[in-house]
Amino acid sequence: MAGRSKPQDINNEKPKVYYEDTPDELYEIEKTYSEAEETLIKFVEKKIAQMNESLLFNGDDSPSFGKLNQSLMEYESVMLGLLTLHQEARFKSQVAQENYDNFYAQKYVEVKDRDTTLDNKKKMLAAKEIEMVVRKENMAALAKLKAKVIESENEYNFINHLVEGWKNYQFVLGTLSRNAQAEAAASGVSYRNPMEDGYVSQ
Repeated sequence: MAGRSKPQDINNEKPKVYYEDTPDELYEIEKTYSEAEETLIKFVEKKIAQMNESLLFNGDDSPSFGKLNQSLMEYESVMLGLLTLHQEARFKSQVAQENYDNFYAQKYVEVKDRDTTLDNKKKMLAAKEIEMVVRKENMAALAKLKAKVIESENEYNFINHLVEGWKNYQFVLGTLSRNAQAEAAASGVSYRNPMEDGYVSQ
């Protein structure tokens, strides 16, 4: 991170660097998190739109036998797709956290080695002080890595919610199927439930 330096004096002493937050640095950090938030929102909106396309209802008060059968038959393929997304999101989240941890560990060791030399033993920094120096000197880089962690974790949690919601949707389909069977039986119409034929897992 760039810092401000005092001019060298006549003895050519090394200038002391003051790590100061500049408006540009703070703006870049805020921009990093804002972009991550926008990416997450787009991801959520896209997945919600895709899920809506797979739902049976779409404003219909009473789905026809054909639509009900189609939804029952397609339920499992949608679930498998969600499980694939779930694993991908989980992996992405783990990698993002690993990248952050590795970068932080590298910078932590660098600061510790720099400030615990033989000539500086009496001025050794405490662990908490080292952490603060690492965060201060690498603020922008850590912000980018942390934004990826936050973004990927939220994607993973969102996919979890979709999976659970789709599991609940199976019960809705089952209820509609049983109601349709009852109505068909009452009217003398033959109707078979794909769930009972083993097309959809319970």
